[in-house]
Amino acid sequence: MRPIIIGTAGHIDHGKSTLIQALTGTDPDRLKEEKQRGMTIDIGFAFLTKNIAFIDVPGHERFIKNMVTGASTIDTGLLVIAADDGIMPQTREHLDILSLLNISRGLIVITKIDMVDQEWIDLVEEELRKLIQGTFLQNAPVFRVSSVKGTGIAELKDYLLKLPEQVGDSVTGPELFRLPVDRVFASKGYGTVVTGSVISGQVSVGNELEILPLQKPVKVRGIQSHNKSVDNISTGHRAAINIQGIEHQQIERGFVLATRGYFKPTKLITCSVSALPSAPDLVYNARVRVHIGTGEYLARIRLIGKDKLLPGDSAIAQLVFDREILAGFQDRFIIRQYSPMITIGGGSVLGVQSAPLRKKDVQAAQSLATLKNANLLTVVRWQLESNPTQVLTVHTLAVRLSCHDDIIQKHLDELKREGAAVQIENAWCATKFHNNLKLEFLSLIRQYHRYKPLSPGPLKTELFGTVNVSPVLGNIMLKQLSDKQRIKIMGDRVAMADFTVDFSEAQQRFINRLDEILQNSAFNPPDLKKIHQSSSLPEEDIQLIIADLLDQKRIVQIDKNKFLHSEVVEKGQSLIREYLINKNTATVSELKDVLQTSRKWAIPILNYYDRIGLTVRRNDQRMLS
Repeated sequence: MRPIIIGTAGHIDHGKSTLIQALTGTDPDRLKEEKQRGMTIDIGFAFLTKNIAFIDVPGHERFIKNMVTGASTIDTGLLVIAADDGIMPQTREHLDILSLLNISRGLIVITKIDMVDQEWIDLVEEELRKLIQGTFLQNAPVFRVSSVKGTGIAELKDYLLKLPEQVGDSVTGPELFRLPVDRVFASKGYGTVVTGSVISGQVSVGNELEILPLQKPVKVRGIQSHNKSVDNISTGHRAAINIQGIEHQQIERGFVLATRGYFKPTKLITCSVSALPSAPDLVYNARVRVHIGTGEYLARIRLIGKDKLLPGDSAIAQLVFDREILAGFQDRFIIRQYSPMITIGGGSVLGVQSAPLRKKDVQAAQSLATLKNANLLTVVRWQLESNPTQVLTVHTLAVRLSCHDDIIQKHLDELKREGAAVQIENAWCATKFHNNLKLEFLSLIRQYHRYKPLSPGPLKTELFGTVNVSPVLGNIMLKQLSDKQRIKIMGDRVAMADFTVDFSEAQQRFINRLDEILQNSAFNPPDLKKIHQSSSLPEEDIQLIIADLLDQKRIVQIDKNKFLHSEVVEKGQSLIREYLINKNTATVSELKDVLQTSRKWAIPILNYYDRIGLTVRRNDQRMLS
């Protein structure tokens, strides 16, 4: 049975705190100032059973910030309306906030029924029914109570006690632990304690977590729930967690205690946003207040494809924050106007590791809009298909989608069975793009051979740049094509498997003459300029021929415009090795004599042997490496 957290909502002085006290015996107003003024200022907490917790919120418009903090981690809304007042401004605003946070379950309580007659209560409920029409509360039960006299409290409590059975347990796999912090303090003898509602996952004493956005690793020293010490805690529970590794002064409301390695701080999120019908126009790049988790942040809203968001309208946007925050995929948030502070809308997070978008990126916005109500399988498919030039690891997807690796793996396996995803070593990509890229590689290689028949083949980097694919994915695909004998890989170049350079008679004569010249001249060959001048072939043809001979390893380039025959290079290695075995060290002058070459050639040749690891230079001496 999954626990539930019920959050109150409603106008100031409509009896929310008194109702909670009547139900639980606990006064949720914990601050001295609250008790002196008789007004809730900050969020308060109470427990009905071990599976039912209450978060009580302030009803005054000045404390909407604290109301949103409390409402952000609840799963059941309890809208409270006083019978003597009826619907008031914060009744409407609180209902809007609960709807924007996507709360899907709730109930309504009309309080103070002892202060008015039955006919008036009926009128209040009739007005209330009109207010909730079209909201998540339209079919919710309505209870009439007097918290002072106890009228209706027993019936209300009986309904609440049955809620956990109706909710059931929706966990379908391992979850990441997350607790948005709503309070932090130091406990004498224990140290730092954070409190909050566990919105996902579970944790045990001794586990390692991290405080975000600080990315500070901490260890769980102790856990309390319902004022009792427990060994572990899970989704839906209120918890006070004693952590080691950080001072309480470093933590503030809005920080998150979470599983390590899955969440990354950001100043930019991509999201879907919706404006309330009562909201003012929201213009591009407007400064707004964003309530996400238990934190409030300042941000600029950048609409994609629109200059302004009209009342009741929706759009894809990016929020650019003035400091790092922590958000998870599909987290809900509230947007309030910077000044005056009124609720203007809300939305959900679609990207937690987003690149900046421009206002004119309408196509990207249309694609992102498909994620608004998509299930996780659809979102994983979208991630693969929206990144066709990359391969994505399971953990990369898990971080992007704020869920456990095992859940992602399960969905990737399902996509693989459908033929929609393909695994490439330890990463994944969309099947259709994987196949298309292979075909594109083959087409580009054939085209290259057609236009450059004397070249051994295109460089890998040229191919990767042309199709805009990452080197990691590109090399894997080329290897797959090579394994199936569709292509051959020659160092940093590739060619079709059956491709051979078809030289003309004049070109072949030049090759034969060049081969003879380089062999006969040993360590004193002509440089590239003289080779060009000795032939009537175009310079481009000579360069392609030399590139082919290099790929065949018939010649070796030892320096710019300096080439030796490969057999000469091998002979030089043998001569130098034999000389240094006997003498241990030698100068350039000595090795020049060994190779029977000039100083002009000796230095680049010896530098080449240094590079390939035959020799090592120490000051003006060389020795075997």
